[in-house]
Amino acid sequence: MAAAAWRPHAALAAAVLAAPLVAGRRTRRAGLVTVGLAASALVPAVRRTVGRPVPGPAGLTVLSANVLAGRADTGALAALIARERPDLVVLPEAGHDFAAKLVPLLDGYRYWSSTPVGQPDGPSVVLLAADPEVAATPLAGVRGLRATGGPLAGRALYAVHPEAPMGARLTGRWLAEMAHLRRWGAEGSLIAGDLNATLDHRELRTGLRDAGALAGRGLVGTFPARLPRALGIPIDHVLVPRGTAVTRYEIVDLPGTDHRAVLAGLRVPVTDRGRRHPPAGPVEGAPIRRRRPERPSR
Repeated sequence: MAAAAWRPHAALAAAVLAAPLVAGRRTRRAGLVTVGLAASALVPAVRRTVGRPVPGPAGLTVLSANVLAGRADTGALAALIARERPDLVVLPEAGHDFAAKLVPLLDGYRYWSSTPVGQPDGPSVVLLAADPEVAATPLAGVRGLRATGGPLAGRALYAVHPEAPMGARLTGRWLAEMAHLRRWGAEGSLIAGDLNATLDHRELRTGLRDAGALAGRGLVGTFPARLPRALGIPIDHVLVPRGTAVTRYEIVDLPGTDHRAVLAGLRVPVTDRGRRHPPAGPVEGAPIRRRRPERPSR
């Protein structure tokens, strides 16, 4: 499973290494076959670089940043949020402890955590929202939360952090979590977070579009942050329904974490439910309970 994440890198390396074989008389056929196979593998990846942001204002801005078990620099993250004012902020590997340090640095944001007070940051996901009409509930089956209301206009956004597919046990759990993502994609929801998958994983074929690929930045690596962007893998995503216009897409370095943050400006098609503005409600088999927004103790 992990090998799929590096498929574009491997295909490019194979093409470069095989190119000299084409010049040799005895090796020409093998070289041509290898280059052809590598090129065919690169075609889907190249398509992720040709899109461009659509001019105009965004109706919804989403920021996602894995904060490395609460070790990201809260000051730098608060400055990023204050500068960009995203409507929703998805923070994988953040819980109440990290939120208690971050939220006092912000103006006008509420937060929810996918785990109870007292749990460590690593297995949790925090969601921040600026709009008072947003509501969020923890999920069962995937680490994360489901948000509705406010700028989502009748749709749901799933702020999630599936397991990394490493080893048989965690890969099995990751496969089960990917099934949830595909179901949410079929509903026309948005999904944001560290998904521990690239677009080369067939398990991530949710029917949604990747905001980074729509903006032509679908190959920019978000992990590990220590590598140059061209050498990393894009596993942090904002997935959006078909028909969504991406007005901007930025990959942002953030001190203290091994991931880069992603910031997406979106114009999401309004659903009939969004026009009627119904009250937010749970999705069968997803949220396990509804909780009032948590505020850190002071």
